[in-house]
Amino acid sequence: MALHFAATPFDSLERDVKERVARALVRRVVKKGTHLYRSGDAHAGLFWLRSGVTLSYNRRPDRGYEFAAPVYWGLWGAPSILTKTHNSSMEARSQCVVDWLSPEATARLMENPAFVKLVAKWTADDYSMLLRLFSAISVTRSEDRLMGFLTNVYRAGRANPELPATDGPSDLPWPFTTVELAAFLSISRPHLSTLIGRLNQEGRLRLSGKRLDVPLDAPSHHAVSPHRHAGLGV
Repeated sequence: MALHFAATPFDSLERDVKERVARALVRRVVKKGTHLYRSGDAHAGLFWLRSGVTLSYNRRPDRGYEFAAPVYWGLWGAPSILTKTHNSSMEARSQCVVDWLSPEATARLMENPAFVKLVAKWTADDYSMLLRLFSAISVTRSEDRLMGFLTNVYRAGRANPELPATDGPSDLPWPFTTVELAAFLSISRPHLSTLIGRLNQEGRLRLSGKRLDVPLDAPSHHAVSPHRHAGLGV
């Protein structure tokens, strides 16, 4: 995952290295329901999500979610360069466009010290964001857990530097059902429906019609700072 980039995840590299990256990137259209990679897969390269929505997740042995979070942009897969395998799964939940850097191209770039340093930074950012997510979903009170989770997801999604600035409504696609969200947060579906209805009514969030909006001045708990975060650790 990349953080705080203004144009590309490779901004900090020297011009010749950025040109090598640009030549190696392959544009791919990923159909809804397709996995970019699964937990345990060998390193499959780097994935720069340009459009669409994916779900980054890990499951427990009982098939429940250890963590799950919608992802709207960013560069994904960096930790697997070092560990040789992916430690989570990423599934396209809408049609997505990604720029893909193959394992072979990544290996060649890893011969450049500046690229190695950048991969180390992306990996550290991944685990930092993962800790933020676990902090948000570990609180006891279900309302705080819901608001913390959705605020983290929303702020991360809206930090995409390719999104236009707006003073009006700035909702995001939400291709998930109440049943799925309940599973993400370990909250019963009836209770979650009640919470969402009340929070919608209070104006603390808008979650309806497959769109999500969390007013930035709404009270929330365990939210990420409003910087250009790209997502969670994968």
